[in-house]
This record gives sequence, C-alpha cells and structure tokens, in this order.
Amino acid sequence: MEKTFKKGDHANYDITLTFSTAEQDEAKENMLKQFQKDFEMAGFRKGFAPLDVVEKNTKPEYLAMGIYEHLINKGLQALIKENEKLRLIGEPYDLKEEHKDDKIIFNMKLDVFPEVEVMNNDREKEQLPEIKSAATEKEVEEAIINLKKNYADYQDVDTVALDTISKVEMDFLDKDGKELEKGHNYVGEQEYAEWEFYKKEFIGKKKGDTFTIKYNEKTLPPVYHYKKTEGTAHEVKITIQDIKKMVLPELNEENIEKFFGKESAVKTPAELDAFIKESISHQKFETALVQSIEGLLKLVKGKSMDVVIPKTLIEEEFGSRMKSLEQRFGGQEKMTEYFKKIGEEQGKKFLDDIKSAAKDSLEKFFILQKIVEILKLEINREKPGHLEIEQKVYDKLGKGHDHHHEHSEHWEEVAKTKTKKAKKE
Repeated sequence: MEKTFKKGDHANYDITLTFSTAEQDEAKENMLKQFQKDFEMAGFRKGFAPLDVVEKNTKPEYLAMGIYEHLINKGLQALIKENEKLRLIGEPYDLKEEHKDDKIIFNMKLDVFPEVEVMNNDREKEQLPEIKSAATEKEVEEAIINLKKNYADYQDVDTVALDTISKVEMDFLDKDGKELEKGHNYVGEQEYAEWEFYKKEFIGKKKGDTFTIKYNEKTLPPVYHYKKTEGTAHEVKITIQDIKKMVLPELNEENIEKFFGKESAVKTPAELDAFIKESISHQKFETALVQSIEGLLKLVKGKSMDVVIPKTLIEEEFGSRMKSLEQRFGGQEKMTEYFKKIGEEQGKKFLDDIKSAAKDSLEKFFILQKIVEILKLEINREKPGHLEIEQKVYDKLGKGHDHHHEHSEHWEEVAKTKTKKAKKE
C-alpha cells in the first residue's frame, strides 16, 4: 500500500491511496468471508458455503463496493496511525477511482479539524467597552405595567377608547356589495400606537356599530388587506362586536402573594421593585456582554486571526439550522411549500444565506476558543456555564462594568421559585 497526502486549500487534505493486486485479492477474500457468515443456500449450512459459491451469488457491484470500502478504511487507519497529530474529521469526499498497471488508486479529500492562524498581535490593542446595565426608572415602570397586564381584569364597556380592546368583524365587499371574505381582528393599545387609521375610524364607536370604509391597500393596515385572488375588494364593512377595558391590579402584598404564591421570596412591593430592577439589570448586562464579544470577534476575525472552516463542519451546522427551521415552519411539508412560494432564485439565496451564517458562526466560535487559549482562561470544557466564556473574556479585556453579573442568593431563589410556579401552571 502506498499513501500520500498534502494539505488542501479548505481545511482538508488531498489523499491518495494505492493498492496492489495482492492487497485487492486479500480485501476480496475478506469481504467474501464477511458475506459468507450470513449466506444461506440449499445444500449448505448457514455460514459454511464455499467462497466461490458466495461470490457467484453476490452482485459484482455490491462486492466491489465492499472491497473499496475495506481498502479505503484500511488505508486511512494506517495513515492516521503514522501521523497521529493529524486531526481528520468526517467522511472522505470527492472520491475518484483509477486503475493502473493492475493497481487501484483512490484519490479523495478528507477534512481536518480547523486551526486558528494568529497573524499578528493587533488583538492586544482591543479593549472591551464598559458595560452599563443599571435599570432606568422608565424601564422599571414599563416592566411593572407589563407585569400588571399579565394579571389584568377585563370589564365590558360600551364605547371604544384608547384604553380599550375591541373585537372587530370585517367583511370584504365587491362593488355590488357582495361579500368576498370575512374575518376578525382585535384593536387595542398596540394598533392605536402603530396606525393613525385606528384612532380615526374606531375611537368613539359603540358596541354593535357597523360602518364601511373604502378599500385602499396603501392606506389600510396589513390585517385589512384582501388575501384572496378571486374578486376585487371595493369596501370593508366593520362591525364592533365587543369592547373590553383593561383594569390593571394594584401590586400590594395581597396580590403579590396571589400572583406569585406563598412560597415566593418576593412578598412586598419594595421587594418586587428590587427584583425587577435586578432582573432588568441582569438581562441588560447579558445582552451587552454578548454584543461586546461579538464586536471583538468582528474586529479580530480576518485582521489578526483567521480560520478556515472545513466543508464537513459547515454542512453539519447547516443541517442543524435547517432542522430548526423545519420545526419553526411546522414540518417538512410546510417548509417545502414556503420555498415553492418564494421561487427557485429566492430560495437559493435563502439557503446560501443560512450556509453563510453557519460558516460565520463557526469561524467566530473557533476564534473565541483561540482567544480563551491565549488569555489562559480556565473554562469548564465539558459543560461551560451560561455565558461563562464570554464573561471570562470580558473580565480579562473589559474596562469594568457597573453591575455584578451574578444574582445574589436571595434573587436566585426568587427566580427559581418563579420558574417552578410557571412549570406547574
């Protein structure tokens, strides 16, 4: 057996394996003995039929495939044993077979685990900006309002106002008043904030009121766009079916116990306020931390460090992302329908973007690992904690921050209590 290999252009090796006639014959006998174990034929006990009989009853292409696999595996194992520092990954690809002077020659590519190239020390000039994550009063107020909305009561009212939620029936009519399509939607705080249309047409209307508006796709919100292909919408008839007013609860001790349970560590409005501040601050810090490390990787990648990601890893990451995408679509069938809808050209661009994002993500991952290595940071390699790597890189390179990123034991206990309660519900 002859073996040659050389470094390829894309984190791979070009490998050539050459086998003599004797080695081919040996591989053939080995494969026939493997087939012999399961071979059954009248007149012979299972596993004891002569090899020539086994060969005659085995498809030539099936036997040839087995011989080639045996030879390639044998060659690669020998190559790896002789070059233990080679970190080959994945399966061979771009396999070509050639016969010459009774020898068989296999040419193939095999990917290698990526290694980050450190081109210069410019990275040492980089210093991560200070993270300011203290919660503002406005953020706390908004969080409290949103919390109250989760436990709000809804009371019947007669008139549409900015603080009400209305259930609306809409009928799309053609120029002769014939109904083309019917639907429902809800009009509330968000709609009033986004579209002046709702304020103009709905405020002051009573429960049961019916009115029509001229159909104009340019001026109407997307929910009022006619979706069907048959017929042309001329008007939209709107009926106010129901009106509710949101009544926010007071966050006193009685309601806090009612909403969060007796076992919660938060029992008073002051404790709730402090917990909300801590939670917002913690969330802001984590978001800024991720953005900060992302910024560092963008500055470093291609300028002071570089890495070539092999085809094998890109395809694995791409496959994982496509699997997640399929789940978000609700199954393979719905995802296929979507790609048909957007067309071949748009679909190809969509997939190319996913593959490009997969490659970019892997490049950043390996460069971040290299930064960790250079900074000599101690990381739990088997199971790193949430943002452990990002946090330790920031602690080493950052200018400091105004928020301790870990909750105190008290607030950790509060968080656990809320999680347990949510799971029960």
